[in-house]
Amino acid sequence: MVRCGLLVLLVLEASTLVRTQTCSHTFPSGYSFDLSGLRRPPGERDWYADDRNGNMYYFNICGDANNVPEACVSLRKSISAPAYEVSKEGDCFWLGQMRGMEWELIDETEPAAGVELYYFDGEQCPGGVARDVRIQLFCDPEAGVGKPLDYYVLEEDCHYSITWPSKYGCPVGTGGFIGGVSGWSFVWWFCFLVFLYVGTGCGLNVYRNGSTFGWEAMPHAEFWSEFFVLVREGIAFSRSKVEELLGRRKTYERVDGVEYEWG
Repeated sequence: MVRCGLLVLLVLEASTLVRTQTCSHTFPSGYSFDLSGLRRPPGERDWYADDRNGNMYYFNICGDANNVPEACVSLRKSISAPAYEVSKEGDCFWLGQMRGMEWELIDETEPAAGVELYYFDGEQCPGGVARDVRIQLFCDPEAGVGKPLDYYVLEEDCHYSITWPSKYGCPVGTGGFIGGVSGWSFVWWFCFLVFLYVGTGCGLNVYRNGSTFGWEAMPHAEFWSEFFVLVREGIAFSRSKVEELLGRRKTYERVDGVEYEWG
């Protein structure tokens, strides 16, 4: 029992690690983004930018910043966070948490415009409002990796936004996606797997078990026979219920040799 519990924990930790390292997301509309190339691994310098007031911002993508700013350490705010603000006066604030991270489109009506990471549940402002920050990656194929734009960090009522034109802001897949696989790719793989299943199963039954080539050689033929019968019965039952609800199905009863219609 203990071994099973440890195995489950290891699997969960591994899945979390893979998810954060890959740093990709597919929206319900089918648009996919992959920011893995922007995630700074441990030991590398964090991304940074400044605003028009001289405040500095340090952050990472899909992970906590690798270094807590000295200003935070000196103020005893050594809290792991994905983003920090260090004011020109020497104050330091953490702007969000990894457990409070969401993916959002910059423009819902134009998904190709770019994507943003939204970190929230940051350090509270004097009024009790938690700080949050949006790292907005605008699609610019010619910008390459790009960098956060200086003087384009905005702050309003403890809500921050960082502007970053980059090729990583462009979708890597558009429309018709199922679990990150394009619709046609999914159809192709489904057909291929069905062909592999039927072909391999028939071959084994014919050459190993001596079955006659045809339905008898079909792998799990009994199961599929019962399955298709159940499907037909289910369709007939559903159709009957729909017709009853729509009032299209009449019931008949024969009385004294005369058939009467009810309904």
